[in-house]
Amino acid sequence: MATPGITKAGQAFPVRVGAGKRGLGAQREAHMLAFWLLLPATVGLILFTFLPIIYAFWVSFHNYQLLTGATTWLGLANYTRLAADPVFKQSLWVATLYTAIMVVAQVVGGLGLALLVKEHVRGIGFFRTVYFLPVVASFVVMATVWKFLFAETGIFNTLLLTVGLPAQPFLKSADQALASIAVLGFWKFVGFNMLVFLGGVQAIPPDLYEAAGMDGAGPIRRFFAVTLPLLKRVMLFVVVMTTIEAFKVFTPIYVMTSGGPQESTNAVVFLVFRTAFRYYEMGYAAAMSFTLLALVMVLMWAQFRFLRTDVEY
Repeated sequence: MATPGITKAGQAFPVRVGAGKRGLGAQREAHMLAFWLLLPATVGLILFTFLPIIYAFWVSFHNYQLLTGATTWLGLANYTRLAADPVFKQSLWVATLYTAIMVVAQVVGGLGLALLVKEHVRGIGFFRTVYFLPVVASFVVMATVWKFLFAETGIFNTLLLTVGLPAQPFLKSADQALASIAVLGFWKFVGFNMLVFLGGVQAIPPDLYEAAGMDGAGPIRRFFAVTLPLLKRVMLFVVVMTTIEAFKVFTPIYVMTSGGPQESTNAVVFLVFRTAFRYYEMGYAAAMSFTLLALVMVLMWAQFRFLRTDVEY
C-alpha cells in the first residue's frame, strides 16, 4: 500500500507502508535459517564434546568402576594422589620435554621451509605439495612405517653402516626413543606450519623490504627487523597449536614404543590411556586429564602474554 509523502520541494511521492515490516520479516527468516543450519553441529558439540567433558570432570572426583559402573565419592583424593605419584611426574616431564623439542623444531623448520618456497618460480607448487603430504597421511600408518625404519635392520641403520657409522638402537634406547618419536612428529606436522608461515610471509608488504634495503639493511637484517616482528601473530598461532598437539601425543607412542623403554616415552596422554583401560582406574585417569588441561591452559596464557603484539600491516 502506498501513501503520499512530501519532498523538500513540496512535491508528493509515494511511501510504501509495511516495507520496514517486510525487512524485519526477512531478517527474522535469515536468523531462523541460520539457527536451523547451526542446530545439528551445536547438538553434536553438546552431546559428544561438552557433556562428556562435564561427565569426565565429575568422574575425576570418584572411584569409578568401568565394568560395573559403580561410583564412590572420593573428593580431591585423586588429585592429591597425583601430587605424590612419581609415575605421573615422570610422564609430565616426558610430555614437557617432547613439547619443547617440537615447538622449537616446528617454528624453525616451518619458517625455514616457508622462506624457501615463498618465491613464485616454476615448479614451486610441487615442492609445497611434497612438504604438505605427510600432514594428510594417516598417523597410525606413518608410525608403523617409521617403526620399521628405526628397526635394527631398518633403512636408517643401513645408511649409517654404509657410511661407516655404528648402528643405533633408536626406539630400544631410553636416551634415543623420545627423540626418534620427535623426528616423526616433526616430519608429520612441519608441512602444516610451513603453510601457516607462508601465508604470513606473503602478506608482508614488499614496500617494507624495499625501504629496509634502501636504508642499507642486508638479508639477515631484513629478516630480524622486518620479517620476524611482523610474523609474531603467526608465530603465536604456530606455537600454541604445536604445544597442544605435542602435549597430547599418543599415536606414535602407542604404535612404536608402548611407553618404553624404561618409561622414557610414557607421556601423559598415554599414561591416561593405560590407567583407564589397562588398570581400569577411570577416576584417577580423569584427574590426570584435567590436571594436564589446567597446565596446558596456564602455558597457553603465558605464550599469549609473551608473544602478543599490536603490530599491524
